[in-house]
Amino acid sequence: MTKPTGWWTTHPTMLTITVAGSWDSNGDGIGDFEGIRQHLDDLEAMGVSGLRLQQVTRFDDDYEFNGLVSQDWFDVDPLYGTMADFDRLMAECRERDIAIIVMAVPEYLGWHHPDYLAAKKAREEGVDDPRVGWFGWEDDGTVELTWDHPGPDAANPAYVEAYLEHVRFWMDKGIVGWDVDSIESWKNLNVDALRAITGNVVKRGGFITAEHSSLEHDITRWGGFNAGTGIRRDRLYRELEAMLEGDADYIRRGLAQRRQLIEHGMFPFQQFGNRMFERYRGLYMRQMFRLQVAFNAALPDQVWVVAGILAYPRAQRTPLPAPLDVSFWGIRVVNRGLDHAEIERQESDPSSPYRFFKRMFALRASEPALGIGELDELPTDTRQTVFAGLRTSEDGTQRAVTMFNFSEEPCRVVVTVGEGIGTLRNYLSGEVVPVEGDTLTVELGRYGFKLFEVTG
Repeated sequence: MTKPTGWWTTHPTMLTITVAGSWDSNGDGIGDFEGIRQHLDDLEAMGVSGLRLQQVTRFDDDYEFNGLVSQDWFDVDPLYGTMADFDRLMAECRERDIAIIVMAVPEYLGWHHPDYLAAKKAREEGVDDPRVGWFGWEDDGTVELTWDHPGPDAANPAYVEAYLEHVRFWMDKGIVGWDVDSIESWKNLNVDALRAITGNVVKRGGFITAEHSSLEHDITRWGGFNAGTGIRRDRLYRELEAMLEGDADYIRRGLAQRRQLIEHGMFPFQQFGNRMFERYRGLYMRQMFRLQVAFNAALPDQVWVVAGILAYPRAQRTPLPAPLDVSFWGIRVVNRGLDHAEIERQESDPSSPYRFFKRMFALRASEPALGIGELDELPTDTRQTVFAGLRTSEDGTQRAVTMFNFSEEPCRVVVTVGEGIGTLRNYLSGEVVPVEGDTLTVELGRYGFKLFEVTG
């Protein structure tokens, strides 16, 4: 298979976070651009070489969807800092080769967005303004909505060009990738409109994907995305379901989906998080978390780590100050970013979940055989619950043998590693393990795993 190429093939791990949920530099309780800039060393210490942010544009008093509602495409929100602060952050990220992906939501605008206000005024006054045609209007003069906000027509070429103007503006400032949200919410989206957007980003060497970047319908299949996953961002390998059901076939189906994505020019990525650990059950919840961390730290694709999972189990969060502690549709919205107090507490405990996460993802960052590359399944005698694989680095020079037990029952596993592998070294313990013939016998604990470097 020939995979798409680009900067993301050298950035295996991205931290997905809101700006507000990152680091606070001025003591107002809200993360900001300067806070991120001051903590780039922390990202690198976690094995992270990039950030996937929510939109960075101005949202004023409308923090719905954690800041996704843009009131001005060409300005930042004062709570995050100034444009000069953003430019300093981008400059230092470029120096460190830290990639920045952001969301750029095309399916709705804020109620105070200047283009919506201009369209509304022109329609009311009978003035000829092409922006009137960006929107659908009800008989009583109100605008048609998407997610309770003005919803532009994605099939309108003038709107698409205006949207692209702001995408190009931010790419000129250093943003190198885009998540354009759920394409199922775009009004009247067609392949031509989507290709106009994706083509501009790809031409500039950028990464572009969407929440529904699967192969389920023609718009996604032929729309020109160069990155994708399953139905939603966290549905490629579905390792949590594999644990809950004791069924390693979820991983195999993920690999089949991965091959299809590559065949359609989409680079695979996996999102790890979204409070998935809240579904852990039984006596071994922390062990399930460890298995999930280890599994994601040994995937062959780019991995997006949701910031809120780093310090599982999390302490009770303190609500954010106004205006970020808000509600809509009766649902209270709070910032789901870094849990600084819990991270600090766990940092001093070598056995804590956060320290384990740091160790695993730092290992992923330093060992090419555990980062972006290839994964081929190895046969075992415990196929129902165990998945074993041969990992190969992107340049083909380094290999690793990985195995994961998706059951709460310990097991003894015979893995056929094939010819040409004589010795293995355990990445975590340093133990050297000889391979007899072409098989390896390993004891795996409940939700256990082994990661071996191929040394001979």
